[in-house]
Amino acid sequence: MKTIFEPAIRKELLDRVNKLSVHSTRVFGNMRPEQGLHHINEAFRLYLGEITSPYHGSALKAAIFKLITFSPMPIPREKAKTAPPLVSEGTYNIQNEKARFAGLLDRVASLPPTYEWPIHPFFGKMNHEQYGKLSYKHTDHHLQQFGV
Repeated sequence: MKTIFEPAIRKELLDRVNKLSVHSTRVFGNMRPEQGLHHINEAFRLYLGEITSPYHGSALKAAIFKLITFSPMPIPREKAKTAPPLVSEGTYNIQNEKARFAGLLDRVASLPPTYEWPIHPFFGKMNHEQYGKLSYKHTDHHLQQFGV
C-alpha cells in the first residue's frame, strides 16, 4: 500500500494536486475542488495535532474501519462521514490551498517514527506506518473525487 513516507508518492500527490482547478469536474460527493483540498489540509493539521477531534468510535468500529481502509479496496464513495473539524463548507482560494497542501504534506511526511500521533477520531490509536498509508489513501480518495 502506498504511503506518504516515500518521496515518489509525495511527488505523485503534488503533481495531481497541481492539476486540480476550480473547474475540475466533480465525480462524486458534494464538495467543490477547493473545499476538497481544504478538507485534506485540515486532516493533515489533525495528524499534526494542530486541531483536535475527540475519538467517537469503539474498538469494534475502529477495527472494521482499519480493515477496510488498510485493504486494497477504495474508500467507499459518499459513505464515510468526516470529523466535524474537517468539514469544509466555506469558500477557499484553491491556489492558497495548493500551497498549504505542499507544506503540510512535507511536514507530516517528515515526522519521525517516534512521533506521538494523535488518537484518530474514527480509527483510534494508530502508528507511524498506518498514518502514512491513511494520509495517502485519504488524499487519493479526494483527488479521485475530482478526476485527478
